[in-house]
Amino acid sequence: MNMSPEEIVEMKKKSDELLILPTKIHINFDHILGQGSSSTVYQGYLVGPAPLHLIHRSIATQRFIDCDVAVKVANNFGRTEVELLFKEIEAMKKIGYHENIVCMLGWAMPKDTPCLAFDIGENNVLSFVTELREKPENEVPYRKFLSILWQVTRGMQYIASRGIIHCNLTAKNVLLFGSIVAKISDFSLCCFCDETSFYKQTVTKSFPFKWMALESLKENVFSEKSDAWSFAVLIYEMFTLGKIPYVCMNDSELMEFLANGNRLERPSKVSDTVYEIMEECWNKDPEKRPCFADLGEKFNEFIEIRSELYGYVEAREIAPTISYRF
Repeated sequence: MNMSPEEIVEMKKKSDELLILPTKIHINFDHILGQGSSSTVYQGYLVGPAPLHLIHRSIATQRFIDCDVAVKVANNFGRTEVELLFKEIEAMKKIGYHENIVCMLGWAMPKDTPCLAFDIGENNVLSFVTELREKPENEVPYRKFLSILWQVTRGMQYIASRGIIHCNLTAKNVLLFGSIVAKISDFSLCCFCDETSFYKQTVTKSFPFKWMALESLKENVFSEKSDAWSFAVLIYEMFTLGKIPYVCMNDSELMEFLANGNRLERPSKVSDTVYEIMEECWNKDPEKRPCFADLGEKFNEFIEIRSELYGYVEAREIAPTISYRF
């Protein structure tokens, strides 16, 4: 990595509150948990308490002591990649801790290579729903889908309240803990909105094209409302058990398809009410889309109705301020 000692020191100063000593984190480079175009996630182990726990000192974070961790390392170490990694660190610092977000436990600079430490999820939503294709129809837990979606709205509402736009909300990036607790992950593409609550993207990034809102595709403009568009595509992923959206379209065809007012079809297991919400999230005008606070209220109502019908609901089994490790 071509960074001077002075630049490295300056980078460290930005986020020293969450800094992990290199001797306190062990990375198993032979055990890859996930890999993307810009980074790879390895199995790791954190010795002692995570900086996140030292800051918050709550019941929810006390399990982050002498624990397994997921360690995210950039695939390349040029200036741009490192700056993006530190931008993610800054975003995670603003987020702190929330029970429906895969929060950063800390970061380290072993051998002057920046890496981020996170809690390890047992599965992600995309894998979870895809595996259900092998199940009989009556064993697919559609009620649990509503619980997961409600939890996602809670996490996204908190993210928006911190002035952050996720820009990468997909089923693959929602991790599951014990198949009950849903947490939003991967802030590598996130950005900070200005006083108008919008962000104009100027840096070239690999955004998830088929999850992007129309204004993001056409003008590189992002906001909480573009994340709401992505949320509706996530609903589509879940209720189609992992079907790829717009599977037969290339990028230019998709742009034309959406610009002409077309949208994804209603999955067979999605109610008219839920599909109406999806259509609201796909409104051409961002101002007419619901915010995540509104979406949270709507999915909370769905859960309460289901709870009355079935006598229980998975989301109600989750303590509001405690995240469990299974």
